[in-house]
Parts: sequence; structure tokens; C-alpha cells
Amino acid sequence: MDSWSAEDVAALLSNSPWALQTVAEMEDPADAIEPAPPGPPDTGERGPNKKPWDGGVGRNRMGHLATIPVTIRWDSALPVRQAQKDLAAPPQFYVISLSGLVPPGRYRAAGQTETSSTSDGSFDSRNPEEVLEAFMAYSMISEKGGPDLGPENVKLDPVTGVVRIFFPRKPALDPDQKEVLFVTHFGKLHVRAKFRLASMKYHGNLEL
Repeated sequence: MDSWSAEDVAALLSNSPWALQTVAEMEDPADAIEPAPPGPPDTGERGPNKKPWDGGVGRNRMGHLATIPVTIRWDSALPVRQAQKDLAAPPQFYVISLSGLVPPGRYRAAGQTETSSTSDGSFDSRNPEEVLEAFMAYSMISEKGGPDLGPENVKLDPVTGVVRIFFPRKPALDPDQKEVLFVTHFGKLHVRAKFRLASMKYHGNLEL
């Protein structure tokens, strides 16, 4: 770690086996086979001019469905924690962060949600609770032949817009797998990334 340059740290945190660049893609309602995951609760607006919630992204000027660049990073991995000078990550969780999906400063305060909801059914555009609940419901780590892992908690940094999703390490992911798949949704935006486990070794050990 002491020998890492600033460029090394930046590359590890943005484009490495632990940090993948991908895009959030909007589902075209005309092509949808299953109903899209819900966005914020109904605000009571009715009529043909009501626009479906899409996470804040629509079609571009050419009429094509928009995409958003997103960085998906395995924040619980030791080299990432060293690069961020954060060695205090909870050992019982795999922590995956998403940058670029939620706009910085959109929500009023840091949010945190557990598996149970305290929502009263009203919607405050400055309140991240509903968005975090959606991440809880639609985020998953999947491995071939193994059980899918669902999150136990989700946190949002309201200043940067970074979302951190906490997956329990029990059952642990199989280190002999070639890859694992991470998927989530933000409104009608779909995000997925495949991490190659063979490339995620640090000093000979698999780091997740």
C-alpha cells in the first residue's frame, strides 16, 4: 500500500477487478415482459399527462432510451479498503457501492433502512427511504448453482449520491466460482455487472 501512487489508487477504485464501469439502462415499457419495479409511492397525480418515474432519466433527443454511467465497486475487499484508508468495514458483510446512479445532493439526509419499513405511505422527494427500500427489494448477488444473496441493509451518502449495499457473508460465496453477478434497479433503470473471482485475488487470497 505504501508504494501505491495516486494513479494506482484511482485506478483500483474506478477500473479494476473490484471496480467495474457499466451503465444503468432504462427498460423500454413496450418491451417489458414483467412489470417494472416500483418507484416512489403514488403521489395521487392522475391523468394521461402523468409521467412514470424513471429514476430521473428519460429518452434523449434522438428518442433512444437513455443510459447512465455507473461505477460498481466491492468496497469490502481489502485492497479497496486500503486504498480508501478504511479498514473498519464490518467483517460480516460483503459491501458493494454504486456511484453515478443517484444524483449527488438529491436527498436531504443520510438514509438507512432495515428489512422492515416505517413508511407511512406518503412521499417526500427529499426522503431517501423509498429509494433505499427499492434497493433492498431488487438488489442481489448471484452465483451459478448457489443461493442468491439479498441485502441486509442499504445506506446512502446524500452529498455524493453513493449507495452502499450490505450483503451477509453467510452463506459465503463459493471461491471456486468463475464469476458472480450483481444486479439492482433504480426506478426503471437496470444495473448489472459480472465480477471475475479469479481476478479478485490480493496477495494470493480472494478478496471480496
